[in-house]
Amino acid sequence: MPAWHAAVDRWFGAHHGIASVLDLVRLGMSEATVYRLVRDGRLERMMPGVVRSLQFPDTDMQRYAAACARNPAALVAFTSAGRLWGFRKVPDLGRYILVPHGVSPELPGVVVRRCRRIDSVDVVERPDGIRLTSPPRTLFDSADMLGVARTRSVMEQVLHEQMCTLGTVTDTVARLAHPNRPGTRTMMAVIASRPAWRTALHSDLEMRVLDEIERQRLPAPITQCPVLLPNGVTIHLDFGWPEWRVGMEVDHPAWHAGVEEHHRDTTRDRKAGTIGWLVPRLSQIAVETGLGEAISDVAIILGQRRAG
Repeated sequence: MPAWHAAVDRWFGAHHGIASVLDLVRLGMSEATVYRLVRDGRLERMMPGVVRSLQFPDTDMQRYAAACARNPAALVAFTSAGRLWGFRKVPDLGRYILVPHGVSPELPGVVVRRCRRIDSVDVVERPDGIRLTSPPRTLFDSADMLGVARTRSVMEQVLHEQMCTLGTVTDTVARLAHPNRPGTRTMMAVIASRPAWRTALHSDLEMRVLDEIERQRLPAPITQCPVLLPNGVTIHLDFGWPEWRVGMEVDHPAWHAGVEEHHRDTTRDRKAGTIGWLVPRLSQIAVETGLGEAISDVAIILGQRRAG
């Protein structure tokens, strides 16, 4: 067995079955051997200077890895990067690669976009050889494709999961914004609609609730509103109006599905009630089928408290 065999196997295993010819030569394989394996059908030419091991299935990840192996300036970007980052509710709109002007990595099934400004802070390198745009750059580039409502939801996720800070998002927009650059108007609208003091929302359900609160023009709530209970424990309500001691919780099924969780929630609601807090709860069904009515009920509660 050739000396390079084990090293090449490890490389393919860690890089989705993709390697550049230069990578294989660096691992000890000769160029002649690479091209012989292509002729023998053991390797497949993906693009000039890049091959795929036929022991690995043909996937989108291989296309991304091949584009990055072909040119060190290529990045997975737009909604493709959003899906790799795990952004919620990002539709499959195609496979996108971002490159500087003058670079043309042609690859079947991949859409190549060019941009004059790709700063080093926008680039994230993965151990598998795939490079992609950073979370704030991905959010900016994808904004027009997602629309205002979905972009707001993704931004809350990015902030809550601490992929970056609100300051980083706004700095990214300020650095990249241009009247003719896609993403500028949508991101400006999203940031302008978000009070800087607001804590990041945990879920898309909470984002929809906040949208309805704003649509019905209720007073702006504090998100993750802290409430000090008599036992000295501080809880955080999804939404709160501390001036009138009204809170609201959104029960996401992933977090409120068990008996212990239900007991904990009802206990803390009861404890909050002992100091005058009223905390209605909204289920996922209420959010999806009767959100307008539910927020109208909260508006009535707020009105009664304000009058009292």
